[in-house]
Amino acid sequence: MKLLPHIVLIFISFQIVAQQQYLDEAIAKESVGDFEKSYKSYKQAADIFYANHQFKEYAETHLKMVDNQIHLGNPFHARSLAENTLTFLDNELPENQELIAEAKSLLGLSQLNLAKNDEALEQLLEAEGMFTSDNAAKATCLDAIGQVYTNNENYQLASQYLEQGLRMRRTLFGAQSIEVGNSYNNLGRVYAINDPLQATIYFNRARDIYEKELGSSDRRTLRAKINIAFANREQGNYEKAIGQLNEVKSIYEQEFGKENTNVAFVISIIGRILKDQEKYESALLNQQEALQIYLDLYGEKHQEVANTYYLIGEIYRSKEEYKTSLSFYQKAVYANLPDQSPVDDYDLPELTNYLNGDVLLTSLTGKALALEYLHYQKTINVKDLVGAVDTYIKCDELITNIRRKRLNEQDKLRLGNAAKEVYENGIQLSLNLSDGSFNKKKYLKRAFEFCERSKSSVLLEAITESKAKEFAGIPGELLVLEDSLKDEISYIEQELAASEEDNQELEDLLFSYQNSYRSFIEKLESEYPEYYQLKYDQEIASVESIQQKLSPGTAMLSYFIGEDELYVFIITEKGIDAERKPKSEQFDRLPKGFRNAIKYKIDQSFEKSSKALYDQLIPKLSSKISQLVILPDGALGTIPFESLVNPDEDKTRYLLQDYHISYDYSATLFTQRKANSGSTNPQILLVAPIDFQYDDLKMSSLPGSEKEIEEIELLFKGSNCIPKVQIGVNASESNFKQEQLNNYQFVHFATHGLVNESEPALSRIFLSAGNDQDGSLYTGEIYNLDIAADLVTLSACETGLGKVAKGEGIVGLSRALQYAGANNIIVSLWQVADESTAQMMIEFYKYNLHNDHHGYNTALQQAKLSLLNSENYSKPYYWAPFILVGM
Repeated sequence: MKLLPHIVLIFISFQIVAQQQYLDEAIAKESVGDFEKSYKSYKQAADIFYANHQFKEYAETHLKMVDNQIHLGNPFHARSLAENTLTFLDNELPENQELIAEAKSLLGLSQLNLAKNDEALEQLLEAEGMFTSDNAAKATCLDAIGQVYTNNENYQLASQYLEQGLRMRRTLFGAQSIEVGNSYNNLGRVYAINDPLQATIYFNRARDIYEKELGSSDRRTLRAKINIAFANREQGNYEKAIGQLNEVKSIYEQEFGKENTNVAFVISIIGRILKDQEKYESALLNQQEALQIYLDLYGEKHQEVANTYYLIGEIYRSKEEYKTSLSFYQKAVYANLPDQSPVDDYDLPELTNYLNGDVLLTSLTGKALALEYLHYQKTINVKDLVGAVDTYIKCDELITNIRRKRLNEQDKLRLGNAAKEVYENGIQLSLNLSDGSFNKKKYLKRAFEFCERSKSSVLLEAITESKAKEFAGIPGELLVLEDSLKDEISYIEQELAASEEDNQELEDLLFSYQNSYRSFIEKLESEYPEYYQLKYDQEIASVESIQQKLSPGTAMLSYFIGEDELYVFIITEKGIDAERKPKSEQFDRLPKGFRNAIKYKIDQSFEKSSKALYDQLIPKLSSKISQLVILPDGALGTIPFESLVNPDEDKTRYLLQDYHISYDYSATLFTQRKANSGSTNPQILLVAPIDFQYDDLKMSSLPGSEKEIEEIELLFKGSNCIPKVQIGVNASESNFKQEQLNNYQFVHFATHGLVNESEPALSRIFLSAGNDQDGSLYTGEIYNLDIAADLVTLSACETGLGKVAKGEGIVGLSRALQYAGANNIIVSLWQVADESTAQMMIEFYKYNLHNDHHGYNTALQQAKLSLLNSENYSKPYYWAPFILVGM
C-alpha cells in the first residue's frame, strides 16, 4: 500500500506529459493548416483536462476545437461546440468574462459561416463589449463583425471594424502574419464591388502572406486567389479571371474532393463570367453543377442555394426564356425563407426570418423583371403586370427593412442606388396599368407611392427617430448623454475630414465613440419599446392626406428622373395626374448649364436652357393654380424653378410671375410641417458677423449685411417685437449656441456659408470665433441643435447646395436645419450679391409683417418681384438663388 502515492504521482506525471504532447501536436498541426489532426489532438488534451477538473484549460482547449471546425468548413459542428462550451462556462466559470467573450465570439463566427448574419452580429457585439484586453480573440471578434457588416453592405462600418482588427493583429502577430493576411482578405471584400482595384491590392497582400506561410494549396491561399479573380471579373478581365479560377478549382478537387462548397463557389463564379460573355449554355451548366453541390451539402434552404437559383434565373432571362426564369427566381426567393413554401410562381412571401436580405432583394427584383418581360414579350396577360407591381411593392417593403439594419448614414444613402431601379420600374408599370385599366386612379396612386418612397427616406427616418425620443418618455439625462456623444462624433468627423494625412489616433477615437453611440441606441430600443415602435413608424403620405394639406389653387409637382424618362406627378385638392416625357439628349447637362448661365449672366445660354427646362419640367396646369410646391429629384434640386422662362410667350415671362413657389424634400415631410402661425408678436434672432478672419478662405466682408440686419430689426421693433441681434464680434459661434433657439419664431443669418459636396461634414455657416469656438458652425453641429423656429433664413452663399445623393436629393446645410427642427428654411443656390440680398430680405420681412399672413412663398415671391422690377437687380442672378423649403 505504501507504493500507491508513488503510482498516483507517476500516473499524474504521465497525464501531464500526455497533455503537453497533445497540445504541442495540435499547435504544430494548426500552424500548417492541418485542422483535422489539430482538432483530434486538442480533443485528447481536453478529455484529460476534464478528468483532472482543470476546467479553465478544458474550456480553452474546447474553444480551440471550435476554431478548428470553423477552419474545416464545418459551421454546424462549430456552432454546437461553441454553444456547449458557452453553457459550460456559464455553469462552471461564470466569473471568467474573457473566456465567455471568446466563446460568444466563436459562436457568432459560426453563425456567420451559416449565413445567419443577425444572430452572428448579436453574439459578436456582446462579445466585443466583454473583452477586457487586446488579444487574438478580440481581434478575431472585430474582424468577424466587419465581415457581418460587409455582408449587410454596411461598408463604412465594416472597414472601421476590419481596420481595427488589422491594427491589433499587426501588433500581436507581426505585419506578415497569417492573421494579418486574413484581415487583408476581408478588407478586400469591402471594396470588391465599388473599388475592385483597391480590392485587388488587399487580396494580393493576403495571397502573398498565405503563400509564404502556408503554401500555394492552402484553403486561405486559394480563397485569396478566388477573390483576385473576382476583382478581375469586376474590371472586365474575363479570360484572366477564368484562368485563375480553373487553376484554383483543380487544386480544390485534388485536395478536398469535388463535393466541396469551395468548388461550388468557384464553378458559380466561372458561370457568372461566362454569362457576362454571353456564353449562356456554358454558364447554365456551371450554375447547375454548383447548385447540385450546394443542395447536397446544405439542403434546399440556404443563402448559397438561393443565390444560385437567382443566377440561373438571370441566365434564362438573358436567353428570353421568361417563364423558366420566373420559376427559378421564385425558387431563389423561397430558398431564402426557411419557414415558407410557395403554391405557385405568383405567390409572394412574408418578409420574416429570411437568411440574407440582399440576396432576397435581388431575387424579388429579378422575379418582377421576369413578370414584366413575360407580359410585354410573351403573354400580354394583365396578371403578369399586376404580379410585377405587387412584387415591386414587396421589394420596397424589404428595402425599408434593410435600411433599418444599415447603421451608418453613408451606407443608408448607398442603398438608394439599388432602390432607384425598383422605384422607377414600379412607377413605369403602375402608370402603364393606369393607362389600360378600369382602375386608373388606384394605379396612378400606386405610381405616386413609388415616387414618394424614393424621396428622402434617410432624412425622414432621422426626423421620425428624433420625434420618437420626444414622445417616448425617455429621461432627460439620457438625451443629454446622447447629445454629448453626437457632439464628440461630429467634432472628430470634422477633424478627420479636414486632415490631409491619416490620423490613427482620431480614427480609433471615432471608432470608440461610434460604438458607444450604437450601444446607447440599442439600449433605448430595448428599454423603451414605445420609442422603437415610433422610430420605425414611417408611413408615407397618402394622396388624400396631401390633398387635405393643399390650399385651393395649389399644385404639388413631384419629380422622378428615370433612366430614359422624366416623370411628373401633379396633385391638387381635386385629384392626381401624371405626365412622363422622354428625356431630351441634353437633359442631364441642362441643370448645370442653366445655373452657370444665371451665375455668369450669359443671356443667350440662359434663354435657351431655361426654355428647354420649362418645356421638359412644367406640365400643363389649370388657370386656377397660383401656387406650386415642387419636390425635385437629383440635380433638379440645384436649380430655381422660378427663373424658368415660358417658351410659349413672346416676351420673357418667368415662372415666378405666374406662381408662388416653394420646395420640399418629400410629400410626407410636407404634410408633417406645421401651418404658419402668423404670430402678432414674432420673435427673431438676427446674426451677422460682417467681417471674417479665415486665412485659408479669403472671404470678403459683408457690409451690406449690417444694413440688412438694422432694417429688419427696425421692422420688427415697429411690430411691437424686441428682436435679438448678434452682430460683428458678438455674432460668435459660442453666443449663438448659448441662445435658447427654440424661443424664436425666426432665425436669420446674414453671413457666408460654404458647402463641401465631397465631404458634407465640412459644410458650414461662418460666424465669429471666440471662447474656444472656431466660428465654423458645421453640419454635424447643426444636426445637434434644438431649433423650433418657424423659419430659418440663410442669407448666405450656396447654402442650399450639397452632395446629390440618389433617392435623397441634396445632402447639406438645409437638410441639417430640417433635422434640427426648423419648420421652414430659406437658402441660396449660388453666391449672391451683398446689396441686392439685403434689399430682398428687407422686402421679404416687410411683406410678412405688414400683410395678412398668406405664407412665406407669397412673401418671397413679392420680394423677388421687387428686384425683378427694379432698375439694377432685374436679372435672375440677383433674385433667383433664394428658395423656400417649406410653406
